[in-house]
Amino acid sequence: MNKLNIGALIKVEMQRQGMSVAEMAKKLNVQRQTVYDMLNRPNIDVERLKDISDVLHKDFMSDIASQNVQKPDWCEITILDNKILITKR
Repeated sequence: MNKLNIGALIKVEMQRQGMSVAEMAKKLNVQRQTVYDMLNRPNIDVERLKDISDVLHKDFMSDIASQNVQKPDWCEITILDNKILITKR
């Protein structure tokens, strides 16, 4: 099963808000490369997702838990071992 990374949802929201990688890195107090890496990972630590949610003022966890995330038909979102996985169906 191929995984689609959770970073894609974050990247879309960053673009929607016009937030650059540099700005996100500054707000998270991390290097830009850390943000680039995060946007390309198939999963993310829940604490990191909480921090990102705070920065973007978007509750990704609630959206995912209630399945309010707009997602294509071809993917499935699963919370497993404190990680959020998006997998292709």
